[in-house]
Amino acid sequence: MAYGDFTLRDLEKKFGIQEERVRLFSPINIPNVPPTQWLLTELEESDEIPNSSEKSKSELMISPVLKELWRNTAKSFNLFSGYTFDVDKKLGLTGVCDYLLTQRPRTSIIKSPVFCAVEAKSRAIEEGTGQAGAEMLAAQIYNEREGNPTPTVFGCVTNGVEWGFLKLENSILSVDIDTYYADKFALHKLLGVLQYIADFYKK
Repeated sequence: MAYGDFTLRDLEKKFGIQEERVRLFSPINIPNVPPTQWLLTELEESDEIPNSSEKSKSELMISPVLKELWRNTAKSFNLFSGYTFDVDKKLGLTGVCDYLLTQRPRTSIIKSPVFCAVEAKSRAIEEGTGQAGAEMLAAQIYNEREGNPTPTVFGCVTNGVEWGFLKLENSILSVDIDTYYADKFALHKLLGVLQYIADFYKK
């Protein structure tokens, strides 16, 4: 078993993780983060290049958004793309994660604490909820083992346009009922949520 094999039911049966559907972010707590012209151009140009696969969506649509967040936070976190994150093979918590965000900038290896996992999907974002939840659980275990316990870990599943967020805390996997969009009219909200998550770990 690997991250991609997990469903929400698997997480409940194997680890006792309970799913709940909630509104994760209050609008009053989310900053307004206007996109730069660079990001707008990158996303506009992505429409002119075939991007139907998970890999192409990741490179053309997801990576620019995460790089924008990285710049907006003065490069205060590290962004790992396509790295193997084998935390516990016996538990099935193994495999490659599309993106991992860690609080340790400027290092070429994954170091704790890992605070957010972002999973790319080519179609419906609901397909990746179980996988993202497994990666978030792995991050919790990894952080604990490394001496940097992180009770709250965030995650996200996106097809490049739609972004759905999750939060794992106290064996509760909260799945956001709101969906955020990477279009020019809604990018400021998406960037605001990502900024909120990054700022959460500065406290």
